[in-house]
Amino acid sequence: MANNHVIFIHPDGASPAHFTMARLVKEGPDGRLNWDTLDEARVYLGHMEDQLTGTSNGGAVTHATGVKVYAESFGFEVVRDENGNPVVDEATGRVVEEELTALSGTNQTIMQEAVAANKATALINSGAIAEPGSGAFAAKVGQADVPAGAVGFGAFPRGQFAEITRQVVESGIDVILGGGLINYLPVGTKPPAEAVYAESAQQLDAISTDANIRPDINLIELAESLGYTVVYTEEQLKAAAANPKILKVLGIFANEDTFNDNIPTPEGNLRGVEENLLATDTEPYVPTAPTVGEMLKAAQTILERNPKFENGSFTVLEEEGTDNFGNINNASGTLEALLRTDEAIGVAKEFYERHPNTLIITAADSDAGGLQIDDTDAIVGTFRTNPTGLDLPEFPDFENPGDGQNGVGTEAFVTQPSASGNTYNFGAAWAATPDFAGAIVSKAHGLNADKLPVTLDNTDIYRAMYETLFGVDLPDREVPEFVPAPEATKDTGNVIFIHPDGTSPSMYGFARFASQGPDGRLNYDQFSNSGVYLGHMRDQIVGTSNAGAVTHATGVKAQAGSFGLDEFGDPVVSRSGKRGVTILEEAIAAGKATAVINSGFIAEPGTGAFLAEVENRSDVTEITKQILESGVDIILGGGEIHYLPVGTVGRFGQEGIRTDGRNLIEEAEAAGYTVVFSKEELQNLPEGTTKLLGIFAAEDTYNDNPEELNQSLGLDSYGQFLPDGTPTNPPTISEMLAAALPILSADPDGFMVVAEEEGTDNLANNNNSRGVLEATLRADAAFGVAMDFIREQDPNTLLITAADSEAGGIQVWQPTPFLPALPETVDLALTLPTNPTDTETFQNPVDGSEGRIPPLTTFQAQPSLDGEMGNFVTAWAGTNDFSGSIVAKTYGMNADLLNSTVDNTEIYQIMYQTLFGLNSLPDYQDGTNEGDELIGGDGRDVIVAFGGDDTVAGGLGDDILYGGEGNDLLRGDLNLRAPQNNRRGGDDLIYGGTGNDRISGKSGNDTLYGEAGDDIIWGDAGDDLLWGGLGNDTLIGNNFSGGSGNNTFVLAAGEGIDTIVDFHIERDKIGLTNGLTFRDLAIGQSGSSSLITLGEEILAVVNGVNANDFTANTFVAV
Repeated sequence: MANNHVIFIHPDGASPAHFTMARLVKEGPDGRLNWDTLDEARVYLGHMEDQLTGTSNGGAVTHATGVKVYAESFGFEVVRDENGNPVVDEATGRVVEEELTALSGTNQTIMQEAVAANKATALINSGAIAEPGSGAFAAKVGQADVPAGAVGFGAFPRGQFAEITRQVVESGIDVILGGGLINYLPVGTKPPAEAVYAESAQQLDAISTDANIRPDINLIELAESLGYTVVYTEEQLKAAAANPKILKVLGIFANEDTFNDNIPTPEGNLRGVEENLLATDTEPYVPTAPTVGEMLKAAQTILERNPKFENGSFTVLEEEGTDNFGNINNASGTLEALLRTDEAIGVAKEFYERHPNTLIITAADSDAGGLQIDDTDAIVGTFRTNPTGLDLPEFPDFENPGDGQNGVGTEAFVTQPSASGNTYNFGAAWAATPDFAGAIVSKAHGLNADKLPVTLDNTDIYRAMYETLFGVDLPDREVPEFVPAPEATKDTGNVIFIHPDGTSPSMYGFARFASQGPDGRLNYDQFSNSGVYLGHMRDQIVGTSNAGAVTHATGVKAQAGSFGLDEFGDPVVSRSGKRGVTILEEAIAAGKATAVINSGFIAEPGTGAFLAEVENRSDVTEITKQILESGVDIILGGGEIHYLPVGTVGRFGQEGIRTDGRNLIEEAEAAGYTVVFSKEELQNLPEGTTKLLGIFAAEDTYNDNPEELNQSLGLDSYGQFLPDGTPTNPPTISEMLAAALPILSADPDGFMVVAEEEGTDNLANNNNSRGVLEATLRADAAFGVAMDFIREQDPNTLLITAADSEAGGIQVWQPTPFLPALPETVDLALTLPTNPTDTETFQNPVDGSEGRIPPLTTFQAQPSLDGEMGNFVTAWAGTNDFSGSIVAKTYGMNADLLNSTVDNTEIYQIMYQTLFGLNSLPDYQDGTNEGDELIGGDGRDVIVAFGGDDTVAGGLGDDILYGGEGNDLLRGDLNLRAPQNNRRGGDDLIYGGTGNDRISGKSGNDTLYGEAGDDIIWGDAGDDLLWGGLGNDTLIGNNFSGGSGNNTFVLAAGEGIDTIVDFHIERDKIGLTNGLTFRDLAIGQSGSSSLITLGEEILAVVNGVNANDFTANTFVAV
């Protein structure tokens, strides 16, 4: 039997979007939570035996036993008839249950097995200890335990808090920490004096006297008789942890929960929404209670001294505040709960450092509220949601109220500074108050973390924990098997980047439910590696389509409005150090075959930003021109009107919009492109086609309207009509990719594809659920084409996918088990309660397969392995792009380069290392718009200073430095004014940017550009090229130390007067550029200096050199 340790942390209801809120407030967008640093990330699938969304109780039972259960289960299984329907007891009207057999074959939970194996154990909850996330590991209650006539919460097995608490106390678990004093004491019992938060028996009785809440016996006295030391506050817990004689502790830290999602008042309970907390001066958490992190730290101290610890240990911890605050859409309460969760993860990681034979694993079972984050003004406003596109007063757009720090419409949350020095305001949007199937990501760290399946079923949590605790590998659920990619055989390879814009795991969950069923697997589910994607820009939290694409294409953060230009209007410097050159353009320059594919017009940022740079993304005709002129081999997408001049009508019946008179289609044909306009033509290309232009729509191949408007226009989600009424039937991006790969793969130098499914974003921004479903399935089919290519044709290929933001924040909802199942048709408008305040609960309209207008047709889920899964609808947080719950995925060559938390800049890095080699990228730093000091190392560095008066030194490698705006000091090698004492420096490339810069090449053969401003440039040692650029510059070949070198000083017309110091006529050169020749110049004497002139313009003053010494050989063209 293994003597390993497992810590399972269950932040109930939390998705990556939830953790984003915590990261922004605590660490800033470039910081990392403890959650972010866990080794492995997997998309988590949490469905129950009979419904799509995990319940807190059913999900906990599955985690505790490894078995799918029915949604109301608290440790029992439902009995079913021969048709798979639950058997109902006619006398009680309740379903009949039977003993549940865990995946291990026992009738025990994993915690009960750990106790029986004499392992040290702990159970921790910020809520009452009977909460399912802890209680279901130590107790089981069933329909037979529900009192006759029970109503509300008490009518469910999970509501039997008194019985669950009794079983927990009797479980033999060593450390039990949580809330729920009323579940330990019978009605009328005076609370212990040490429980300082409890005033009296009357106070407890006012909370509840119900039999499901209050036990018949005093469970505190029972616990003490079983050897527990009972504590009631953080201070008492710390004292118990410090006492080496104490091995068993029961902590009870609140009357109910340690968080205040309900506020008891003489008039009854108030919901713990922000407005009520503020009005009653109530903190989100009980002040005397420890956090779950503090509980875990104390528990570990106690467990580590327990003799059982040598047999291993098992801790289950739930932060329930993330769920309960989420279910009342309290953003500030949810934030506090998340920070407490992350603190606990940090404590767990410290334990792992002491005990490396530890698995830390974390997962929620559902998504509480469907939280989303967006940039806002100082006061948070509303988010437009679920428009119909029709002018129908009875179905207006819903203005979804956003949350600020103190509730609806209040002051925005503020981030910690980003790496670029900026802080940002943001607000929270909610889809509604229920739990949703959501976008859940499980993270794991330490022992066996890398063994998790590539997509994690909720039963896999148990498998991972059981194998670690007991050394037994349990059978997998019979879902479609993962097929790994073949091993790569080369050092460099091909890249296929598929960008399904706006997607998240909740969107893929929607597609999985509708097309495969919850136990099916999309191609998206079969990627080998996953990482939570962080997509912020330099100047805002939410990634824009254009700037996100620029970041993917260049590997550096761009400002939100960028389409290849930085905030000063200059071309973006890529992560490889090249200014104005994207990864796709580098691939073209390297002789690799290339393709861009889009379901929208080809100038859409997801493809356009890889081959064009413009001031505004709306300049679609210029973007299209630059794409065609880029040298890319294959162009497939929409946008015919962007190729054609005004007055020319295209194949799709619309007139061109180009005002330059150019017909780019004719130019493409002249340049050797085969041009096609339909799927049939694409799939029947002439033999020998090497250059291909496919244009499949006047603009987009999809119709990005709300579904109601599309229906009124006679349009489906994709495809339009030709002038003669014939449907266009454009190819999908999977069909485009399938046509492109045979051409691309013929290139022996390799290839790169950038493909975008833009319908997932544009349809989602219209909250068009029907269209989003089709768009997501189309994106998924493209993944399948790429995976088949890797498996069957070329293993030296990387498939990588990521969105840059989440469009709309879609969530899947079913009303069961608390309300009747949805029928196929709902006759009335259906809404979900959203963001309640102290006075109002808003109502968010949901979507069916034809939109929101009744009669509403629900979506039908495909069956699971256990049977029918019912109907569902969708809810949206808004029409906005949100920072979201995005997961990047990889498959094939270098897939393991993807981290469990991945910045948007890392997408470029993984692609670049695949195309050009693992060691192909230099180190990279960038600055802020303040005065920074940026110092490189001994290797190759790229340093971009941006604004401010900066000090930049590259170090001893071959460095590329960009000063940017401001008066900068730029040194190629060490950050020293003095000589480098013969230390060989690198061959550096330095650009001063705008401002009056001082540039020193130091050692090595350097190329130094002053650019705009009055610069002083020292070549120093080595053979250097000095080019002052615009302004009156001073160019000094070698520094005061007497270093020598063969230097070239570059002159150009119209750039100001340069002063050249230390010119050696016998070895230095004057470089002439932009067509300037020696014969154009006049050279005269002025005192001890020579003047080089072009007509009336003085180009340079060369100090200490006689004019007669200059000859034609002194000048070279550069």
